[in-house]
Amino acid sequence: MSKRESRNSIIRHLHDEVYCRIGISNAHGVGVFAVRRIPKNIQELRSTLSTQDIRVSKSSLRHLPRATRRLLQDFCEHDSRFYWLPRHGLNALSLYQYLNHSTDPNVSLIRPGVYRTLRAIRGGE
Repeated sequence: MSKRESRNSIIRHLHDEVYCRIGISNAHGVGVFAVRRIPKNIQELRSTLSTQDIRVSKSSLRHLPRATRRLLQDFCEHDSRFYWLPRHGLNALSLYQYLNHSTDPNVSLIRPGVYRTLRAIRGGE
């Protein structure tokens, strides 16, 4: 890719795909906040990095220290039976690790690293 194509690609990305930032959350200490309005049903909340998460059953992690299990609960995608653990471990950052776990969520997991908005989200929310 030429320098001009790279420049145009990053400008498109900034215009069309950047919606969120990490910030201080009253609910969980650190959270993800919209930097501008995000329409309902948009699926552009995806990482540009390959996540290549590893699906691991929760039952296979029972032996881990309680504090480590709490980190998994707080920072990893999960459902009632599985965690999707970052291949790179927990000592690296990814935006999705800061999405708040809510009883009234505004985004849903499509697949590891890809989310869909469930409703329009205001900037700053």
